Amino acid sequence: MEAPWRMNALALAGRIIVENGGEIYRAEDTVVRMAQALGLSETDVFCIPSGLFISFTDEQGERQTSVNRIFTRGTHLARVDAVNQISRRMCGGELTDKQLLFELQKAALLGNKQSFWAVPFSSFLTTAGFTVMLGGGWWDVLVGGLCAAVTPLLPWLIVRKKEDTVLMMLVGSFLCTLLPLLFNQYTGLGFPDAMIAGALMPLVPGLSMTNAVQDVMRGDMVSGISHGARALLSAALIAGGALMATHLMGGMP
Repeated sequence: MEAPWRMNALALAGRIIVENGGEIYRAEDTVVRMAQALGLSETDVFCIPSGLFISFTDEQGERQTSVNRIFTRGTHLARVDAVNQISRRMCGGELTDKQLLFELQKAALLGNKQSFWAVPFSSFLTTAGFTVMLGGGWWDVLVGGLCAAVTPLLPWLIVRKKEDTVLMMLVGSFLCTLLPLLFNQYTGLGFPDAMIAGALMPLVPGLSMTNAVQDVMRGDMVSGISHGARALLSAALIAGGALMATHLMGGMP
């Protein structure tokens, strides 16, 4: 495999991990291990949430460098796991150079054909579990789960966009707080605290918080601060939406 193809494969592996919620150190370590398996030497990898920089020396002694801008940020851990498996197979000699790029391209598209209702259904199940854990009953599971199921659909319903994190968190937390309060006030059923807490759980930026702590502890300060700021802003949006709904209910007769 020529150097440009190897660079493309390494860059794709790193980008898949970073774009889908993987840790920064995992992206760097995976690229280095795959480069070694490809017979490359003096591999240097520097990764931050918005960029991936790769440099290595090929068999002719020439230095090859690639700069990759990363725009997309999301959570799809199945893709991260797929790249990890590909890396292990490559290091174990189970994949050829041509198979490597093909497998990585498949991993990048993993889950693209999932049902439109997969995320709302998963949100409903997640909320149901947390609601029961917090002492809620059947009404709490139903109302909280429906609120959580509608939240991922808000960007598409309001602005016809598949993803809009700010809109989803702010408006979603507003509705996930307001609707349970209204339901409880006008029916007298359910436990509003359990409904609201359960419905908000899918919005909590737990992965960003975890990555921020791991990056800071490993010395990746740029990535740690970036993930930490993202987690704090997400938490502020969630709290802001819930606060607006609470104040609105307080002013209602």
